[in-house]
Amino acid sequence: MQKLVFAHQLRGIAALLIVITHYFGVYYGAQGVVAMITASPDLDLVAPAWVAYMDFPYFKGPFGVAVFFLISGFVIPFSLQKQRGVRFLLARALRIYPTYIACLTLGLLALLVSANYWQQPFPADWQRIAANALLVHNLVNLSSYDAVNWTLAIELKFYLLAALCAPALVQRKPAVLALIAAAIIGMGLLAPHAAALQPFLTALSSDLNYVPFMLIGTLFYQHYQRLLSTAVLMGGALLLLGAFLLAWRIGPQREQVPVLAEYYVYAVMVFGACYALRERFHSLRLLDFLADISYPLYAVHPLVGYVMLKLLMQQGLPFGPAVCLTLASAIGLAWLLHIVIEKPSNALGKRLTAARGPESVRDRSLRYWK
Repeated sequence: MQKLVFAHQLRGIAALLIVITHYFGVYYGAQGVVAMITASPDLDLVAPAWVAYMDFPYFKGPFGVAVFFLISGFVIPFSLQKQRGVRFLLARALRIYPTYIACLTLGLLALLVSANYWQQPFPADWQRIAANALLVHNLVNLSSYDAVNWTLAIELKFYLLAALCAPALVQRKPAVLALIAAAIIGMGLLAPHAAALQPFLTALSSDLNYVPFMLIGTLFYQHYQRLLSTAVLMGGALLLLGAFLLAWRIGPQREQVPVLAEYYVYAVMVFGACYALRERFHSLRLLDFLADISYPLYAVHPLVGYVMLKLLMQQGLPFGPAVCLTLASAIGLAWLLHIVIEKPSNALGKRLTAARGPESVRDRSLRYWK
């Protein structure tokens, strides 16, 4: 559908902003973190002066993550129109797990190469690897290998909630959405006092805090389906944004609010503007390509990219050529994973969960961006 090209292309832009932030910002600005996750020493590198031009004030990685969350809230109700319950969850699992496990495997291979090169111990913990592969690592108090799969863990919880509360997402049920937001705020207040359930409840509360924000995307879906007026959409979005910021402010990650909250506000503004101008978006080969590979690019770029950057620069290559080679390699790997893993697993999910009867014209028109 032409009107929904905006959501597809925003995915590609969001993924690229995240990669740029990591390769040009985190690589130099958080060298201790990069050293820790790549089993390499902290080399105390100094960024070239021109790298400052890649520091986009309002459009950094957190903005890209926020856009991803809004897009999920917007598109998931379309899936719920066709699939409910177990069928919906199976389709989502095949959408997430095969591609992520492949990306994690490549990341761990890069980590092994890095550990051997720098003569550091390889952090081979099979329990941790399994928990990361299943995206439940934070619930069992284990750290992430790639430092990006926390968003995928949140996505899975949103899918579970969507399966349980499908009517509230595809129909106009504002009371249910308000109840969900209130329950999440209540969990944030309860978490510090439930010592017997720590750290599980803390991790769960941290993830669920993002659900009110994702539900803003659901309001846009309901407006698109003419279930809400524009005034109700704007008022509901402001209320859910306020609930999200409150849940975040009182939750386990409260220290992040002053630093990161503005990016989520910007994301709502940009998403809303693109939605309002949705009929003006048209297919563009580069943006459509980035959108198609956005998920594997997001999942494969951290470990593979950081390891490659460090090794290339250690061999004497300046940062400019090194980061260009690394970015090209990450995009190439993402494209390969999209062709070999992502597309077949998505197609399998559709076959296994397809409703009986002929596919509608509407369903065919939505295939490309789901």
